[in-house]
Amino acid sequence: MRSFKHFGVLVVVFALCAIGAGNASAAPKFTASATGSLAGHATTNQVFTAGFGSVSCAKAAWSGTISSTESTEQEAAVAYSECKALGVATAHILEEDYLITANRTVHFLTSTVITVTKTVFTPHCTITITPQTPGGVVDLVPLGSDLRIFWTLTGLKYHSSGGPCGSAGEHTDGTFEGTDEVERVGGGSIGWDE
Repeated sequence: MRSFKHFGVLVVVFALCAIGAGNASAAPKFTASATGSLAGHATTNQVFTAGFGSVSCAKAAWSGTISSTESTEQEAAVAYSECKALGVATAHILEEDYLITANRTVHFLTSTVITVTKTVFTPHCTITITPQTPGGVVDLVPLGSDLRIFWTLTGLKYHSSGGPCGSAGEHTDGTFEGTDEVERVGGGSIGWDE
């Protein structure tokens, strides 16, 4: 009888170890109900801040392709519009291509140029954000059939041409914050499992 009790305890221990090992090996991933296209939009202003001040965009339009129902990364293009710099100047931002990983990091795949037009009496200036992997985090939160994305990026490297954009040259003090919501085009779901 004693050996049976010991055997039962061993079975339970091995079962718990197997469950723990299974959970430990599970990696974060993006999920989708089917392949297809994704689209998204900003739910808060998208704010890039640097030494000269900030550029805030009211809109961000997402587009991308869902190539697998389970993936560790997702590429998307984001077009920003209705942007203001320093609260008063007009700003134009070229579309940016991002690669977001299920581990909550983001890679800037292309150079993004922000052109700031302050007034007719002040020369235009540009901020160029080169391809890079900044610090900070991208929080991913499933919301029904959609995915909510919270950006809190730090240490963005950029080049300023000077003028209203601050001192000319290379800088590493850029930050980016904003919230977006992404959905699968045509219905279905897109999400993230930790």
